[in-house]
Amino acid sequence: MSYQIYHLCRQCLGRSVYIDCHCGTRYHGVLKHVDDKKAYILPYSTDQDENSDRFFAPALIGLTLGTIAGLALAPRPYPIYPVYPPYPPYPYY
Repeated sequence: MSYQIYHLCRQCLGRSVYIDCHCGTRYHGVLKHVDDKKAYILPYSTDQDENSDRFFAPALIGLTLGTIAGLALAPRPYPIYPVYPPYPPYPYY
């Protein structure tokens, strides 16, 4: 970490910051600690939290379709017998 960046980070300790990395990743959080090689932040959110809305709907649809298919293809506990006509009424003597 360069001298200028180190002192800039030391001035911003405890504040909300954005940190852009060389690879293009951007982090947003509170700057907690700075040493001569790294800056440590407490992130507000992660990519997993932001993508959780995109996961919910397909998972719910897949779960619903899987349940319907499972119930339709599951073996029945008893074989299906044809419906017999009712017995004639017994005479009461």
